[in-house]
This record gives sequence, structure tokens and C-alpha cells, in this order.
Amino acid sequence: MPTHIPLHLLLPAIAGIYISQTLLTAMTTQALPALLREAGASLQAVGLAALWWLPWGLKFVWAPWVERLRLPPGRRERRSRPLLLGTQWALALLLLAMGAAGLASEGRALTLAGGAWALALLMLAALVSSAGDVACDGFAIDQLASRQRGWGNVAQVGGGYVGAMLGGGGFLLAAQAVGWPLALAGAAGVMALLSLPLLAVREPPRPEAACAANAADAAAGPSAKTDGGPAAHRPGLLHALRRPAVQQGLWRVALCMAGLRLAMGLPGPLLLDAGMKLERLGWVLGAFSLLAGLAGALAGGWLTRLAPGWRAAQLALAALAAVLAGLTATAVAAVPSAMPAAVPAALPASLAVTALTVFTGLLFATAGCLWVALYSALMEAASPLQPGVDFTLFQSADALIAATGGLAAGWLAQRMGYGACLASAALLCAGGAWALAGRESGASPPRRPEGGRGRCA
Repeated sequence: MPTHIPLHLLLPAIAGIYISQTLLTAMTTQALPALLREAGASLQAVGLAALWWLPWGLKFVWAPWVERLRLPPGRRERRSRPLLLGTQWALALLLLAMGAAGLASEGRALTLAGGAWALALLMLAALVSSAGDVACDGFAIDQLASRQRGWGNVAQVGGGYVGAMLGGGGFLLAAQAVGWPLALAGAAGVMALLSLPLLAVREPPRPEAACAANAADAAAGPSAKTDGGPAAHRPGLLHALRRPAVQQGLWRVALCMAGLRLAMGLPGPLLLDAGMKLERLGWVLGAFSLLAGLAGALAGGWLTRLAPGWRAAQLALAALAAVLAGLTATAVAAVPSAMPAAVPAALPASLAVTALTVFTGLLFATAGCLWVALYSALMEAASPLQPGVDFTLFQSADALIAATGGLAAGWLAQRMGYGACLASAALLCAGGAWALAGRESGASPPRRPEGGRGRCA
């Protein structure tokens, strides 16, 4: 019996799940706030859409329960496929019901009352989607060999960019053309279609000696028990936090993400202050940045094959530091408010906007490359006993860093200017690349055998 799903079937299946999740994210955090504002909601009310992120930041709390459903203790069975199909179809039905209710009560235009209950139901959708994300991450780690994880993360990151395009600008265009209820019904249909590749896969059971305790996990405490059969391990947060590989992985997430998260929210305001029109900015932060991110994700998949492990993340982080250094210099030369003491702009307005646009594209491209390289390395750090729990911890850490970085960027840019904020981000990235280079020897988690997906190394 095959021990893994063929790559040509696996990649479309996980890409469909990740596209669906990001479609829902972009629809709730980008499109719905715009529709609420158009309906007359205050900025404070529109800001409530940010509460949708709470289930994603807290999903590590229920990740062990999801993982126990996915990998039932004491049994070789894997239940990733029914869990993922169930969450996908539940989301599609929820969106379809919302669209039907909206069409019956409100028609095409979104009202404030309709927006309030839509946000509440989308919070429920966020809980379902975050549970599906835990299952999908564990499923991908189980089925992807080390040499394939770069391409698996291309499907994850690239799928995220496609989903953002569909759920953000795509949903807004559909809502404008046919009304938001029918747009929701269309989104439900897209989610159902994206689940079809998963129907074509058959998830193999865990090997007979599945996840027998290895030296690394045995040191973390009682983790597995094998009497010639499947492990009796119960996934849990304490098991993850006691593992050196997870502790190192959390530290490396901070090294890789601190600078990027400090800079990611600045290109939009910076381009506006440089003189770019709002309509053009929408294209730059929409299709242009998404295409740049997709190109970077593909480059990241290629990089992980040339430089496996943390070496790829180090190279991507060094490239990001160089891009941020160039963006800093361009911002200082283009925007008088980029420094604490206003200085005259050294670049003509048209040239300044063009240069900043180029560096914005490079920022999104190197960010996409870094995400693929980082997630590929973190997959290696996840225990095969509970990959969904371990990987969820890494993602939750990134979410907390993103929230902290966004707040810090606003405070620093307001008081010290864009230049100081972007220079700080560049230094954080350069320092992170240097730290990864220093820790690479002897610090990487042990690799699993290529042919032993789901076995302990």
C-alpha cells in the first residue's frame, strides 16, 4: 500500500484549501469593511472587522483537539480528508445561507444591520476555517517529503495570494455588479469547487511503526508508546513547547518576521505621501503586489531545492534586508516626511513614485520568497506525532509578531518618519540573517527519512 499521496494530486488539494481560507480572510477583513463604510458605518464600527483575526491568533488553543480528531490515538487511521472536506463544505453552506438571507431581507445593498449580523456569522466561519487550517497544515506535513516541502509551501503561499485576490478585489467587483448576497453565493460556489481536488485523494494510514518514540521526542517527555502497533500519543501544547525543535523554531520565526512585519504596512501610506493617486495605489497593492508575491513564492520553491533547510530562509532574509535598505534610501530621497526633520525631496515626484513602486514590488516578492523558505524549514521542525499542533504554534507566533509590528510601525513612523522605521526593519532583517547563519551549524532539527512520511527520525 502506498505510504503517501502522489504530488500531482496532493498539491492541487492543499492549494484549494489555502485559496479558500485566504478568500474568506480577504473577504472579511478587506471587502466587507469597504462595503460597510459605503453603507455609512463609522470607522470605529468598520474597525470591528479586525476582531475576525482573534480565532486565528488563538487557534493554538484548540489545535490539540483538532489534531486528536485528525490522528486518533492508538489507531493507524488518518482523518485529514474528512475533516478538511467537512470544514470546506460547512464554510460553503454558511456563506450560501448568508447570501440567501441577505437576498430575502435586504436586496443588493448592504445595510448597517445586515453588516452587523454578517460580521457575527463570519466570526463563526473564522472558527471553522481556523480548525481546517490546523488540519490542512498537519495533512501537508504528513504527506510532503523533505525535498517536496518547498513546492508544498509554494502551493500554500501562492494559494494565499490567489485567495486574497479573489476575496478582496474580486468580491468587491462581484458585489458591485450583482449585489453582496449573490457575491456571497458565488464565493460559496468557489469554495465548493476548490474542494473537488481533495475528493480525488485517498489518505494512506500511518505506517505500522508509526511515530515510535525517537530520541528528540523522548527527551520531551512521555510522547509515544508502541507495542508493535500505532503510537498512543495524545497531541498537546505542552509536548510541543518542551521540544527543542519547537523552541528553536519559535525563536527563528521572530528572527525572520520581526523586520518584515514592521515594514509590510508602510508602502501604502508612503506611496500616497509621495503623490500617488488612490486609484493607482489600489492597482499597486492589488494585482501588482500579488503577482510580485506569486513570483517570489515560486522563487522560494526553487531556492529551497538549492539551499535546503534554514540556509534558504537566511538567504531570503538577507535579500529582504537589501530591498528594505533600498526602500529606505528611496523614501528619504522621495518624501520630505520620511525623516524626523523635514528635508527637501531629492527626487522629482514622477521618478519618486516609480522608484517606490519598484521597491514595493521587490518587497512583496522577497516576502513571498521568505515565507516559502521559512515555512519549509518549520515543517521540518514539526513533530510527526502532532505536526498540526507544532505548526500552528509557529503560525500563531507569526500572527502575534504581525500585530506587534503593525502597532510599532505606526508609532515609529509617526514620530521618527518612514526612513527611521524602514531602516529599523532593514537592520532587524540583516541581524536575523546573521543570527541564522551563526546558528545553522548544529542547530537544525534532525531530518526525517525521505521515504518515511509520518515516521519519527
